[in-house]
Amino acid sequence: VRGAHTLELRMQRASANALELARFLEAHPKVRRVHYPGLPSHPDHETAKRVLSNGFGAMLSFELEPSRAAVNALLHHLEHVRMALSLGGAHTTLSHPATSSHRFLPPAEREALGLHDGFLRMSVGIENLEDLRTDLERGLGAV
Repeated sequence: VRGAHTLELRMQRASANALELARFLEAHPKVRRVHYPGLPSHPDHETAKRVLSNGFGAMLSFELEPSRAAVNALLHHLEHVRMALSLGGAHTTLSHPATSSHRFLPPAEREALGLHDGFLRMSVGIENLEDLRTDLERGLGAV
């Protein structure tokens, strides 16, 4: 119950961090695609601007080359962002659907859903934005 008092502030910070990280990832040469409604490149961006008046949320996803080697290289070089099975919280976490939530689907079915081996989901937290950006830059540099 105590956490409810700061929920609005935490969501504002997480949403602002997510937008900036989405912009950073979209501009990075090792990132093939970013899925975040706050980006003009998102197919539902105009709708999101109308209905999401308090920010675009803390969840985003992005795609590296479709290989586990690329994902592993990224993950092994991160210090602040952690791999987790559950998403949401004050700390930024990544989820890899091909090896977690959708691991039991045959590869062809995952591919049909757009969940190739290079697809990652990120739940952005309230940490210092520059720490997160630096962490991702280091990780992506290893890909």
